[in-house]
Amino acid sequence: MLLTLDDQKRLDVIQMIMNGSIGIAEGGRLLGKSDRQVHRIVARVGSEGWRGVIHKNRGKRPRNKGDEHVWKRVMKKVREKYLDINDRHLQEILEREEGIRVGRESLRKRLRAEGIGPKRKRRPNKYRSRRERKRAFGVMLQIDASPHDWLEGRGERLTLVGAKDDATGYCWGRFVRSETTWAYMGLMREIFHKTGMPMSLYSDKHSIFDARREATILEQLSGNKAMTQFGRAMDELGIRIIKANSAQAKGRIERHWGISQDRLVVELRLAGARKIEQANQVLDRFLVDYNRRFRVKPMDAEWAFRRAPRANELDRILCLKENRTVNNDHTISYEGLILQLPRSAKHASIAGRRVEVLELRSGVLEVIYKGQILLRLTPGRLRELIAKRPPSDKEDQAA
Repeated sequence: MLLTLDDQKRLDVIQMIMNGSIGIAEGGRLLGKSDRQVHRIVARVGSEGWRGVIHKNRGKRPRNKGDEHVWKRVMKKVREKYLDINDRHLQEILEREEGIRVGRESLRKRLRAEGIGPKRKRRPNKYRSRRERKRAFGVMLQIDASPHDWLEGRGERLTLVGAKDDATGYCWGRFVRSETTWAYMGLMREIFHKTGMPMSLYSDKHSIFDARREATILEQLSGNKAMTQFGRAMDELGIRIIKANSAQAKGRIERHWGISQDRLVVELRLAGARKIEQANQVLDRFLVDYNRRFRVKPMDAEWAFRRAPRANELDRILCLKENRTVNNDHTISYEGLILQLPRSAKHASIAGRRVEVLELRSGVLEVIYKGQILLRLTPGRLRELIAKRPPSDKEDQAA
């Protein structure tokens, strides 16, 4: 075995140490090694001669070097089935789906060497001060939606509406077809049923949360601000909505969307999900694993969630609610329909009075006066009324 230039330099320094020209510390600085390692090399040269400067692993196969046959199989699987997956997630999938265990760093190096770049490029960091987490589970939920091609063209484009507890990072979510008031009310109903009612919600300034209209005369006289249907429902439940001024302000749920668009898309692909029902089944499994792995312990152990109202009462809060004035002939106008209110044994006449019109999640329409249901129309009956409705001037012109 021949000496390399580095070996020769090392040998020259060791010989200078052995004949007393320099000390151990000086030799260590020249070789870039600790005093302890220099002592070892000197001892080996003393017993083995010039061969003592050669590392014992030279020419040997590293124990931690992977089997090339395994790596060829990994690269084939990646190119055929597992492209566009981040390195850590790919490592987990290879072990779970293929029974192949490899180190994350080794996998990263192999992927880069094969020209397979990282899924997400890192951006330069910007300075931001960190907002401290809330102290207890349920003090505040961050809510948002992520429209995305979750099914990668296998089915319709979906939107993921979700909520993330600020104190623990615990997440809820549901795939819907679009970001609507009904979508968020459905998410809140699920959270209320499974966990309870939070003290507050942290949202962006989407029109679902932030009213884009002036307050009505009645709202102004009662000292209320203009509210959306979702805002009105949360106000009735005593849940405060706090509106963020930027995406960074609600960064915890924004980061959750990044993780979901990275990992959840892959899980949906592997499950072959094509329909919204299949996507929600995969999402349920994904959230169980996500909450188990990423949930953190809150500063206060006591929950801040409150018990939700009974289902019947909740139905009449998580709904679309409008006020109408009763005409002299005891009719009201709603969505282009003229609705006749029946005679009430409790109230002789309510002409000129204000009534509430509730559109429930089930599609049922109710007209309520002082807690009494005056009129209840099923979806079938509403379709009949719409079919009998005379065409408007605009409809006549279009025809």
